[in-house]
Amino acid sequence: MKRIVSIFVLFALMLVICIGTAGCKGNNGDAQTDSGEYSNAVPGGAADVSADVLEALSNSGEVSIYQIDLNEKTDAFNAKFAEYFNKVYGGTMNYIKINWNGWEDKFIVDFSAGDAPDVLRLGQYLWPKAASRGLVYSQAELAEIGVVGLDHPVITNSLEIAENNYSYKGNVYALDVYSVNPSVMLVNDTLLAKCGVDKTPYQYYVDGQWNWNSFTEVLHQVASIDSDADSMADYSGYDGWDPNFVLDANTGYLIKFDENYKLFANTDSLNVQHGLQMYHDICKNNYKIDRGGFQEGKTATLVETSYNIAKSIYNKGDGLNFDWSVVPYPLGADNVNGEQVGGCDAYSIITSTENPQGALNFIIAMAAYNEEYAEADPETELEYWLDDEGDQMLADLRMMVREKTWKGVADAWDTQWEFWGAVERMSSIQELLTTYKPWIDSQCNIENAYAIQ
Repeated sequence: MKRIVSIFVLFALMLVICIGTAGCKGNNGDAQTDSGEYSNAVPGGAADVSADVLEALSNSGEVSIYQIDLNEKTDAFNAKFAEYFNKVYGGTMNYIKINWNGWEDKFIVDFSAGDAPDVLRLGQYLWPKAASRGLVYSQAELAEIGVVGLDHPVITNSLEIAENNYSYKGNVYALDVYSVNPSVMLVNDTLLAKCGVDKTPYQYYVDGQWNWNSFTEVLHQVASIDSDADSMADYSGYDGWDPNFVLDANTGYLIKFDENYKLFANTDSLNVQHGLQMYHDICKNNYKIDRGGFQEGKTATLVETSYNIAKSIYNKGDGLNFDWSVVPYPLGADNVNGEQVGGCDAYSIITSTENPQGALNFIIAMAAYNEEYAEADPETELEYWLDDEGDQMLADLRMMVREKTWKGVADAWDTQWEFWGAVERMSSIQELLTTYKPWIDSQCNIENAYAIQ
């Protein structure tokens, strides 16, 4: 599939790099006399690479990485990439098969036992602990130990998003940010017309008026239809399983860093309090939330990551039985910087690796391979289903996604659901936060205790 981070203009693979008078070298030898599909592919595909960097990129050694839930599709991709990595970068791949459920915990255990892989797919379930516990290298630390190629376009082209999402104590811990998934809203426009909604979310978005006020106005209109007068709404306004989307849309981050990089419970924030009130209101019948009802055509909006929205469209194919559109998740009034709901995944190098240079080579190689040889995947890439304006919308949203600390702090993610049930039932924001602040404090204290000082 093509790289999700389509906002970056990466580089085309160069056929030849000439170094001094030594002729043209690639693939650990003379590209002019080599043979095979990748015979002229220079490691990394970047011009103006020095001889030393080219030599390092061409001798990668063995690199290990987790492979989650291997199947026929991933097996085929891995085999093809391993061939490319060997021929162009002089490396071999060691795929460590693991299961999706609980793989982040497995990584912590493996790291403690000295069995961690060389490269990690860094995501929000491992942030900030990956940095604060010293599990992955920062870019600065890699430079200090002599890893070369950190100025490669793969790293520099995604540096802004890496800085925005994976910075800790002034250092950046992500290398190639290969996937950025803003949470967006899939809208059943046919249902909105049926419910007499005069202005669609897309029209509000185009007019620069798509916010919580217009959002709740649309939801209320849909949920007010009761054709048989049984005091039960015919339709639902909102389908979304993750209440954090609502809170994040108002930059209502329950857990934050202070100026000393200590985590703390951010419960005094109005952003948090207004976000919790909004989720409480959505759960009530005046907006009507119905988890799982969108595909049946009886719910107006579905909220998910762009990755999962693509899956929702793909599962129905071109035969969706209603008109639909995609808009950004509406932001709350307290979100003054336009930060977007969502998350991103990046590659990082594990501090226990004995082959950091090979690990970086793998990251560069994977980006180059995907850019040159992989195809777009309609099941996972929302751009496949959108027009040029929609693609630009996603590109803009990706630049504003901000990684949260919530999912990677102690057991907060696994134990949060009682809290959200209480938010649905709450009679008072202050009473709720007074009750649950000790729990949030305990999660922060646990993670702070692990942090390297």
